Amino acid sequence: MEYVEMFEGLGFLVDAVPEGSRAAEYLVEKKPDVVIADDATPEFSSIDFLKKNIEILPSCKTIILSPEPQVDHAVNLMKTGALDYLIKPVDRRQIELSVRRALVLGKREETTGEQGKKTPGSKRKKLVIITESSGMKALLKLAQRVSDSSASVLIQGESGTGKELFARFIHEKSRRKPLPFIAVNCAALPENLLESELFGHEKGAFTGAISRKIGKFELADKGTLFLDEITEMQFHLQAKLLRVLQEKVVDRVGGVQPVEVDVRVIATTNRNAKEAVEKGDFREDLFYRLNTIPLVIPPLRERPGDLEPLCDFFIKKYCKIDGMDVKGMTNQALSALSSHSFSGNVRELENIIHRAVLLADSPMIETRDLMMDDIMPRPDADIEAGAQTVSFPGTGSLREMEQKMIFKTLDQTEGNRTHAAKILGISVRTLRNKLNEYKENV
Repeated sequence: MEYVEMFEGLGFLVDAVPEGSRAAEYLVEKKPDVVIADDATPEFSSIDFLKKNIEILPSCKTIILSPEPQVDHAVNLMKTGALDYLIKPVDRRQIELSVRRALVLGKREETTGEQGKKTPGSKRKKLVIITESSGMKALLKLAQRVSDSSASVLIQGESGTGKELFARFIHEKSRRKPLPFIAVNCAALPENLLESELFGHEKGAFTGAISRKIGKFELADKGTLFLDEITEMQFHLQAKLLRVLQEKVVDRVGGVQPVEVDVRVIATTNRNAKEAVEKGDFREDLFYRLNTIPLVIPPLRERPGDLEPLCDFFIKKYCKIDGMDVKGMTNQALSALSSHSFSGNVRELENIIHRAVLLADSPMIETRDLMMDDIMPRPDADIEAGAQTVSFPGTGSLREMEQKMIFKTLDQTEGNRTHAAKILGISVRTLRNKLNEYKENV
């Protein structure tokens, strides 16, 4: 209950369920994206609730709050499907980060087709990697061949190429599949928090450490730990990570007794790891330890044959999510996309197609629906001669198209400006300024 006001202040829709016996009923009625369950609630079994949650609403992420650390219980919860296990009292920033990570993970799983942990025997959506590229198919074949080994994997590639998708593919093909896949973004957390997040800490280890925290290595025991943007890790943490990989033990911050772990590590970076070593940003010994199985994912511009099948996949995906009826795209629109450099790779393509699906007025996406700067003039571009507004026959001005697209996207997101801005590829501030501009022109 204590976090309701905080999350409402952050713009979340929040419901509090004071009675544990009503939890399952609430899941059916409200279909939440994230559940925070207090392990201390009377007549409430977190394990039973978690299994019921997975059965009723497999896409919903569950965060467990516990009044005291119980390592075996925490491991069982994580293996069953809990996203996080936090010891009370929980720092508000910590629980906010956990909830935001749950929402991001849920969105990513919509993209990959994976819907989280399921109970044995239940149907599990297949993780999909769309490709017609011979190079990508060779990488997938290699990834599958090494999936059952315990060897570390280093996946390199530009942002948006699908590195995490490959990591999940390896986990799904391995004998570790029923066990946790724990993801940590090494670039998203400051140095002191990352150390505690990875290795855990003992009560009193530092100011603010009011209870023991179980690190991600321990929570991923027998499963897979995914370390995203590994080359952004601070140098002294690299040495500690190397010890874990070599000795198979974790030293909690402030701890005296090493904890044995059996974890398969998959790391990624959007930098050239060898160059990072040469510059002194990354330990050479850690690079070779992680690079046992090297995978380098090519950018989208180097696999043009993947463009059309990816477009088809994203069109079907967002038609289903947003209730649209788009059948495909015109040859002209596909040709326009083919000329784009895609610095953001598949992630950028997905955003473009999502926007186009929302904007399309006909069953086929047309070039104007793509709304890309290098394909068409900007919505606020004026022709210098006479300052006339650029228009397309029968569609209205580009400024009107921009306004229509923004309102249509806000309608699809039920007025959620943060979600709408993400779909549109603009900042929330820019979206707010645009809406104020439209009001002034009424």
